[in-house]
Amino acid sequence: MIGQDRGRPIVPYAPKMHCGLTMILKQSIQQYLESNDLDAIVALAREHRRVLTLLIRSAYDKETLAGWRAIKAVGLVARELIKNDYEFLREAVRKLLWSLSDESGGIGWSAPEILGEIVAVDPQRFSDIIPLIAGVYGIEEDVFRPGVVYALGRIAGVSPELVMPHRRIIFSALSGPDPLARVYAIRAVKSIWKLETQKNRSIIKGLIKGLTSDRREIYIYQNDGFSRIEVGEESDNALLELEKVG
Repeated sequence: MIGQDRGRPIVPYAPKMHCGLTMILKQSIQQYLESNDLDAIVALAREHRRVLTLLIRSAYDKETLAGWRAIKAVGLVARELIKNDYEFLREAVRKLLWSLSDESGGIGWSAPEILGEIVAVDPQRFSDIIPLIAGVYGIEEDVFRPGVVYALGRIAGVSPELVMPHRRIIFSALSGPDPLARVYAIRAVKSIWKLETQKNRSIIKGLIKGLTSDRREIYIYQNDGFSRIEVGEESDNALLELEKVG
């Protein structure tokens, strides 16, 4: 009979169909990233959850606008998937954490930032992941440290109380040598500030004040572009903001 071979169904074009769909999704995602149409990516993800996986693969070049748009798009897609495909999202988180380990055989260059975007969608539901992200700060490969601080800052913007047990990492970044981690830490401090004691506030202000002489410049993705930020200027602005809060 047509379509059968010794009683077994024949699906001769299934692999080609699968590869074809993947290629179409990749091309669509790239097009939407280039035009910054993240809503279109979310709509695509509602039909094909594999969009999340493909987005993550597109998010590892943090030196490009498309790479950072992909990181942000992951968060938007996660907001959709958490409603009706939570287990798939959890599996993506597991793979991202795995990519940070030596055993993975690869390096998840943007994994901390991506994890921050996903967890920030619902920090309570992903509360068990927050300590795992924080733990990455202490591994020997310190290239991940700015990303970890970025992730904690994103999460703190939604649920600061869940980041408070790990705020020592933010303080460490403030006094550490990496200028990008310093700027991310300065911004993260603003989200946990109201939960800090007066004693700790004085210590934090002292740490930030010590950075006002740091004239190094870094580039940060914000407002859909890369902004040149001077550590000292960021510190001065933060001190003014914190003074207003109290």
